[in-house]
Amino acid sequence: MMTTHSSEAAPSPSLPEQPRLREICWEIGQRFPVPFANDHMVLAAVKPRLGYLYWNIQESSVEELKRALGHDLHGSALVVRVYDVTDILFDGFNAHGFFDLDAGALCGSTYLPIHQLERDLMAEIGFRFPDGAFRALARSSSVYIDRDHPSGRFHLGGLYVGRDFQRTLAIENVMDAVVFERLNFELDSYVREEPLMVAVVHTTLDDATGLGGRLDPALDELADRSRKFHVDVQRFGAPPAAGIQDGSASLTQRARTVGDALFAELEAYHRTRPLDLVHCHDWHSVPAGLKATQKLGLPLIVSLHSTEYERSRGGEMQEEIETICGWEKSAIEAAGLVIVPHSSTRQQVISLYGAPQEQVLIIPDILEEQRAAPLDPAQQKRNLDLNPGWPVLLFSGEISHAAGADLLLDALISVSRERGDVQCLFAGEGPLKGELQGRAWHAGLGERCRFLGDVSADTFEHILVACDFAVIPARTWQDEGLAQLAVSHGKPVLTTHQSHIHCIEHGQNGLITYDNPGSIIWGIKELLANPLHGNMIRSLAKQRASHTQSLESIAAEHYLAYEKVLAGTEEADRG
Repeated sequence: MMTTHSSEAAPSPSLPEQPRLREICWEIGQRFPVPFANDHMVLAAVKPRLGYLYWNIQESSVEELKRALGHDLHGSALVVRVYDVTDILFDGFNAHGFFDLDAGALCGSTYLPIHQLERDLMAEIGFRFPDGAFRALARSSSVYIDRDHPSGRFHLGGLYVGRDFQRTLAIENVMDAVVFERLNFELDSYVREEPLMVAVVHTTLDDATGLGGRLDPALDELADRSRKFHVDVQRFGAPPAAGIQDGSASLTQRARTVGDALFAELEAYHRTRPLDLVHCHDWHSVPAGLKATQKLGLPLIVSLHSTEYERSRGGEMQEEIETICGWEKSAIEAAGLVIVPHSSTRQQVISLYGAPQEQVLIIPDILEEQRAAPLDPAQQKRNLDLNPGWPVLLFSGEISHAAGADLLLDALISVSRERGDVQCLFAGEGPLKGELQGRAWHAGLGERCRFLGDVSADTFEHILVACDFAVIPARTWQDEGLAQLAVSHGKPVLTTHQSHIHCIEHGQNGLITYDNPGSIIWGIKELLANPLHGNMIRSLAKQRASHTQSLESIAAEHYLAYEKVLAGTEEADRG
């Protein structure tokens, strides 16, 4: 039975086919891994004019409501209430309108006919009483109902409502809700009674430190958001004049000088207002952080926005690089947790520095939304002495049999017989490099097939912008780092089934072929004829909407990390 408060009759949508229903259930389960120990409600749009609701309420929550009301909910009905909250910050009472669905049970699900498109909807489950009063038990986040697409766009003014409706936080998308639900599930209380005192250490030596000053304003904003979780952040980062002006000093020598000064400042602060832990960002804060751990006994967390290996591969100052890598390794060994922004960086920290997997945590980079203006692809082609009007393919990685570099060259030779405008860049080193260079020249591809060797991170970004699509023709499993990076730049990826790269959807953000020249030839020709521009735009929009957390939920992730490290320290002290 439905009680509606809308003049527009509900449409009669058709249900998806069973295979699609299974996909929807899997997607919802992945997006909303909510522990069943908590009351929760989820609203999702599965296609235009059809939504999906599911909920789980504990019997104990109903008993608490009975005790609060002083009676046994006489005459009440358990209902799902769906609100129209378009362009408003919902407070429980100010919706444009609503309608009710019989819930039936404390745990359940139902399809939802959607009355109007291009609206923001939110749902609650609770008891409706004969006098019209309504007591909610759980609330979903707000979701935007798109006219053309089933899901992926979540309203920026959505709310996450915690247990007992005592904690209401603005969220930007569904990924936020998962983080805040973890706060409820993993912690006995939402925040500490006393503020958590955290020293955040980051300093800028010069442009050679990579991030420069871009990180400072982001850290300031993150510190401000952290106050909601009773985290009091004290920043240590302004570089003292001494040691910086010495042009003869090396980068690591200046970092040591700055580290000594920052530690002295941190130690003085700790004497007057004791700190709970130290959080260092990147290698140039390590000297101060390690001293704080060794001399003050403070737990340490290290954020590596990238490793020195990523930044300087193929670069100069080899001795400096070795020293910096040694500092990164020492910091990782001393830290209770290491925070990285991407799975590729996590894999490097584990494989290069031997960090335990459970010690390395992925939290989205707070710099993601502060990227510089996009580079011009045609200009980048000119900078690389490429024809700006011709398509460019990119291979990056080990030039080896396992990576399929020879398969790509075989395919290029064949494709070039039909069209002479295809260019290809090979970035990396490997055992097949010399042989493939010779074959390319003999095939007449010398000017259009370039072997660049190892390149720095900055150079690689320019190369990625210049290319039209990336090729990963691997015969065996490959890391997803390149594919993820290419897609984030709007570049399709041609790969193989054998590479096991799961972030590529065939026909959406790339093509998946087999590890043989004929299949790769087909893929290259297909992408040359149909670059997937429209699909890539939609894929990027969906990716950004669904997988980019708000700064507030990133602050919550950091708070959870702090609590985890402190809990481990306390357990070690007891042991």
